[in-house]
Amino acid sequence: MDFLRKLRLKEAEALAGIEHLRKLTAKDAMITPVFLSPDDDSKSIIKKLKREDINVCIVVDKDRRFLGEIADRDLINLFFYEVKKEPVTQILNAGYRREFMYKKARELMKKHKSTAKLDTPLNHVIELLQKEGGFSYLPILDKEKRVIGVVTPSSVISLLGSR
Repeated sequence: MDFLRKLRLKEAEALAGIEHLRKLTAKDAMITPVFLSPDDDSKSIIKKLKREDINVCIVVDKDRRFLGEIADRDLINLFFYEVKKEPVTQILNAGYRREFMYKKARELMKKHKSTAKLDTPLNHVIELLQKEGGFSYLPILDKEKRVIGVVTPSSVISLLGSR
């Protein structure tokens, strides 16, 4: 009898945990992003990535409406593309830096198809993160469609690990 009681108690605890997870939303996993202006140049983007010790920044307009994201891997890929397409003489003359270093955030950013709201269920947020393969953040927007935060795979893991 004691064994059955313990088993039922464990089942009840497990079900309560699952029910608690179902109540989690984007707000629970959201973190504060690092913002960029569409007019920021490559040099300032690199400085911000390094200073904030992050690998992605969010590009927003003056009203903080979401435009896209720039990841360090995107900058590295662009840099190598620039180096490959220029003649050796230009590379030796640091020619690759001319084009790369003067690009603006609006030219470098990748656009998302998906965003979420504060009350979006966490399981849907996770689906969106997987669906948007290649993106590091899922922007969380308020009612006026302004970015108020982001959810990352690591912020989801941190949230679930603390439960």
